[in-house]
Amino acid sequence: MNSKKRMMFILEEDYYFITIKLLSVLVALECDKKNFEDYRKLGIIFEFVKSQENISFFEKLVSQKADSIFDNERAIKLFCDSKLNISVVKRVLFFLEKQGMVELQKSKKGGNIDVLLVVNKEIEGLIKGDILNEDIRRSLIVKKALPKIRSMKLSTLQDKIFGYNEVTKWDD
Repeated sequence: MNSKKRMMFILEEDYYFITIKLLSVLVALECDKKNFEDYRKLGIIFEFVKSQENISFFEKLVSQKADSIFDNERAIKLFCDSKLNISVVKRVLFFLEKQGMVELQKSKKGGNIDVLLVVNKEIEGLIKGDILNEDIRRSLIVKKALPKIRSMKLSTLQDKIFGYNEVTKWDD
């Protein structure tokens, strides 16, 4: 029975895994000082932060060096996966709000949900521990490449990462 459970377990669908990645992103982007506008962007960032291979591909996409057919296929897969992540991200954010770790606010601009990180004992403990370090490092790569990512519109973020190609046609 244990081997069957292990076979059915998918790390990317583990709520603990997703929570750690999202908290790392919010810490790295300093979302305790200013709101992260439109939580849906977290689905895209999550896809790139979850592995070193994906963050390297992110750098390739942003520098516009991804030109092979395989890169385009991979970009489409990451884009679609990021769209599928949005509902899970929303559930995790609601859980974190109940735990007092984030505040969710309806944006006055576009009617989207903005996220504010609430630094409390739990968050400080995670930051001081080593559990977030690697994910924060990856998130800082995203922040360096896209410094205004907190306030950027979702469509602008998609254009800056994926450009206008087959990937963004999926969103239309």
